[in-house]
Amino acid sequence: MDTALRGAARTVEAIYDAPYLAHACMEPMNCTAQVTGSRAEIWAPTQNPQGIQREAARVLGLPVEAVTVHVTYSGGGFDRRAGTMDYATEAVELAGKLGRPVQVVWTREDDIQNGVFRPATYNVLRAGLDRTGQPVAWSHILVGPDGASFMITRGADELIYAIPSFRLSRVTEDPGIPIAPWRGVGPSQNGFIVESFVDELAHAAGKDPYAYRRELVGGQPRLLAVLDRAAERADWDKRPPVDRHRGIALWQFGDTSVAEVAEVSVKQDGSPRVHRVVCAIDCGTVINPDTVEAQCQSNIAYGLTAALYGEIDIDRGRVVQSNFHDYAMLRLAEMPDVEVHIVRSDAPPGGMGEAALPAIAPALCNAMFAATGKRIRRLPVGHAG
Repeated sequence: MDTALRGAARTVEAIYDAPYLAHACMEPMNCTAQVTGSRAEIWAPTQNPQGIQREAARVLGLPVEAVTVHVTYSGGGFDRRAGTMDYATEAVELAGKLGRPVQVVWTREDDIQNGVFRPATYNVLRAGLDRTGQPVAWSHILVGPDGASFMITRGADELIYAIPSFRLSRVTEDPGIPIAPWRGVGPSQNGFIVESFVDELAHAAGKDPYAYRRELVGGQPRLLAVLDRAAERADWDKRPPVDRHRGIALWQFGDTSVAEVAEVSVKQDGSPRVHRVVCAIDCGTVINPDTVEAQCQSNIAYGLTAALYGEIDIDRGRVVQSNFHDYAMLRLAEMPDVEVHIVRSDAPPGGMGEAALPAIAPALCNAMFAATGKRIRRLPVGHAG
């Protein structure tokens, strides 16, 4: 790696920051529990009923088979309702002590200030280019909290691009802030980091970002197909409307390939307006096209929310943000037109719940670079100075 970097015709270096994020599900954390004698019955909007069952059995000293969990509809989960049982444990403990049914509903402030968060990371990247602008080496130093490794999987450990020399180094820095997976898991931030840096390499090589990616994914037909479809449907080779600019990003989430193009304008104060997002996706054999489209739309809305506004700050051990006035969500009037184009495939069905999220932040930031010439390396974009 070091030899490849030293021998490169040109090197490109950058530092990228990804912040802590809350899940901020629209339905606050809640659970209803009833403990009668040697049995317990629980009603919860959960992604992990078996986990709640085991935790309730532990708290109450009951066998697992004595605990019944009813899974209710959930107003958003995003992994907040998957591994951490704090809200359910509270209801179970109270019901056991009081001997009567108890419903616990957390306030918005309870959840944002006392929940678990997507880990923040600090990323030092360095790449070497040959005389034609092709990358010959890529070094990535990832600094993050203990336990974040399983959340920082695709995109840091493995690149979809053909780069001869690749190295990932991890440095553990754990300030003790409780962390948990977040929608899109590791790729939710790796998409921003990797695809933004690829755009930097394209710019350094003096090449079109779409054409540059196309060269690097040769031999991977599914990735190439979504990349071409997104560029074609977004009219990449044509001039965008006045004062609008486009950015592109590519990702592979498990067995699902996705490319997105964001069409953006930037106001005088530097804030963006996302007008249109074109998403091309190959998730293998499609069972229900409407579900695929809906999941892509929701992924883009959730990912845009984080890219534009998402950040949890810690001040003297306390979370600063508390509700939607200072932890903002994307509003209806801000939602762009989203076009979803499904690339036909005979491959087995792939995942859809999170696949379209990683590409939206870099597509947005790459479009903003095209508009302003300023590279965004820290999210959210309002704090990118």
